[in-house]
Amino acid sequence: MADWLTAPLELHSSRAFECDPLTTEQCDYYKEHWHFWYIADYVFALPTVAFFMCVIGTFIIGNVVSQVLGYRSFRGPPLWQKLVAILRYLSYRAFHVRALRWNSAPVGILLLGLVGTIFFFCMDLVPQPYYWPSEMLYGSSPPLATRSGWMALACMPFVFATASKTNWITLLTGVSHERLQVFHRWISYAFFILALLHTFPFIVYHIRWHDMEAQFASSLIFYWTGIVALVFQAWLTFASHSIIRNFGYEFFKITHLFAVVVFIVTFFWHCDYTLTSWDYFIATAAVYVPCYCYPWLRTCFEYGVRQKAQISVEENGFIRITIPAKFDWSPGQHCFLRFTSFGLLHAISAHPFTICSSSSIPPNGQSDLVFYIRHQGGFTASLYQFAVEHPGALVSVLVDGPYGGINVQKYHDSDHLLVIAGGSGAGWCLPFIERFVRYSQIPADEEHGQPIPSNDKETLPVKVPRTHRSAHGPVSLRVILATQDVNSRTWFLQTVSELLSKYAATDSSSNVHVQVYLTGEAAEIAEPSNQIPNDPASSKESTSSAEKITIPNERKKATVSGKEFGGRPELPLIVQEEATKVAEAGQSLGVFVCGPITMQNDVGNAVAHENLNILRGARAGGVYLHSEHFSWA
Repeated sequence: MADWLTAPLELHSSRAFECDPLTTEQCDYYKEHWHFWYIADYVFALPTVAFFMCVIGTFIIGNVVSQVLGYRSFRGPPLWQKLVAILRYLSYRAFHVRALRWNSAPVGILLLGLVGTIFFFCMDLVPQPYYWPSEMLYGSSPPLATRSGWMALACMPFVFATASKTNWITLLTGVSHERLQVFHRWISYAFFILALLHTFPFIVYHIRWHDMEAQFASSLIFYWTGIVALVFQAWLTFASHSIIRNFGYEFFKITHLFAVVVFIVTFFWHCDYTLTSWDYFIATAAVYVPCYCYPWLRTCFEYGVRQKAQISVEENGFIRITIPAKFDWSPGQHCFLRFTSFGLLHAISAHPFTICSSSSIPPNGQSDLVFYIRHQGGFTASLYQFAVEHPGALVSVLVDGPYGGINVQKYHDSDHLLVIAGGSGAGWCLPFIERFVRYSQIPADEEHGQPIPSNDKETLPVKVPRTHRSAHGPVSLRVILATQDVNSRTWFLQTVSELLSKYAATDSSSNVHVQVYLTGEAAEIAEPSNQIPNDPASSKESTSSAEKITIPNERKKATVSGKEFGGRPELPLIVQEEATKVAEAGQSLGVFVCGPITMQNDVGNAVAHENLNILRGARAGGVYLHSEHFSWA
């Protein structure tokens, strides 16, 4: 390596500068704040770091305030209620382009991206000049290239800080790693564009003075390492698109890691300890290496390397994975599973799957991690085939997690819950139902002690007990599942009934309302028996039926009055209906959704609209949203 670096090898290069042979006027011009090469790292890199740290600091303050207050935000002063409403509106409102099947980030994130764009534009393109006025008078580095290079280098630690599953930003801000992926991509875009703005001025400058070949010959370390680093950076930036990831996740993962290693090494050589450039590599390592090592250490020493997973296929075609566990988790969380019995390629790739079960009471008791997976292509197709050929087989697996999940405080701060899922999100609903049943409370108004009437005429409550009573918490739960598969409908209602039957031995009860919408061909082939009136919140007229499943128990019966409707649910209308009911009672609503882009967009914008009504003073209460995407990487 030393042969590739300038001798003598140091951590920082010298800042010594002499004006000779420049004139006094030229020297003064060169030493101006935006021109002087020898302080460029201070002038351009450090402000870039400060910008990112200010953004992170803002989210840290928000997280601390949220944790410290710890009470139901909609019951605070009117000014506080409006502040919460506007923040939620910015967090939920998004735009969807149906022709492209593309959903934008929320308005608040877009505004944050706009602030970043303005910052980088002003820092890089507003200062003048872009090129020195005369040949080599002020050195061979054009001002535009200098500015862009240092700002790009300052982006690198934050690209890596938002890349890992376990990271410092999540620890301090409470923003889970999957939600940081949008920042990981955007900072990577800025990193790459700045790298291009660093590269092209050198080419233009030396072509202008007809010494390009001489520069390549005399500065191999800078030009060749820079070109190699830029090529691999381009691959890292654009090969991470969902098209390539979905084409082959294992291929993407391996090539991504390989490209990262080559990029870091060549970029390290390219910087050649210029001024404080290597400090940013040290910072990157300090931020990323502990976060990379921690999950491995936790897997080895806390979860163990001899863990076994039982694999089977459900009646609706879902792959069921069951793994014994002795740790606690909350609804919506996911784990990365690394199967070591399916060859080297799968052994080095970890796949994220959402947990579809609840942890035991008390926490840290014996529990089962249960995952329901709809097989598609790649690894899940191989896993499905194995499960069909070897039902109930045990395979070796390494568990990394749990990650993400809902904000439990927001869950308990909500008086009423609306859980919406589409397709394979059926399994995602189950922990919400079990947690609600387990921690349910008597549905009464806390201020007046009167029962809260149910205005839901389309669904009937499910009588189930509570095993724990809390001072705060939701008093009703409405679950909506939209699926194109008749078998998934039957499987879901049966699974919910079996889940509720575990708590049918006491006299307590909770309000659980379950609705299943059969969409597409499923609505046409569904049995027409036991018809019920069409759902007013359904988007089309079609056959709908009701199914009641009763699971016997020694002392009680768990009854699921499952309502089926034909056609896609009108989710904005459903959200509006629930928000109106809670507003009339002066209560709050928590909305949790997991589904495709269109479902995410419809629900998110509906909740944003309700918060806009609160901001306008047209509605009381509070409406919170948690969105869980099918694919967040």
